[in-house]
Amino acid sequence: MQRRKFLIGMGSLAAGSAAAMGTGAFTSAEADRDLTVSVAEDSNGYLKLSANGKGDNSLFSSIEENTLSLNFGERDLGAGEPDPQGVNPDSVMQFDGVFRISNLGTQSVDVWFETDMDGVTFYRFSDPDENSLNGWENRKEGLGEGAHMTPGIEIDTTGDTSVEDLEGEVTIYARDADQDGPPESEPAE
Repeated sequence: MQRRKFLIGMGSLAAGSAAAMGTGAFTSAEADRDLTVSVAEDSNGYLKLSANGKGDNSLFSSIEENTLSLNFGERDLGAGEPDPQGVNPDSVMQFDGVFRISNLGTQSVDVWFETDMDGVTFYRFSDPDENSLNGWENRKEGLGEGAHMTPGIEIDTTGDTSVEDLEGEVTIYARDADQDGPPESEPAE
């Protein structure tokens, strides 16, 4: 009879230990699933970029080969007027509401710009000094679902910046507004 009690006791102890340790742990897993990603042109993406700015300044933006393009060079204004060739040298020119950014995603996002062009500042409203969008530290916080903004562009050709230096690229960033802190590539504020 003692042997039977010993075996029952050992079985109970083993079952209790297994329950206490849990049975759902795993070290590694691999599962294949389907993934569908559609790449849309700028005017149809979750972060919609369109040439629909405010007023006459939207003529400096266009969709070319499905991508937003900004051009402050030569313009054909039509009959009767001389065609402008570009921005003035040794000047600071501001163009409010050049294009539109719309948040078609499912969450609020922070939006900012990075550019390799000295003398070019993206901004909100009509004051580049107070409302710059250049760099994460100047981001537009919380562009809500379905909301849009129409950034302006300031072009400064004074000092060391010459008109020839104003060709380059712009990167527009949008990041979930609930994320804390700057992106890893950005210094903290």
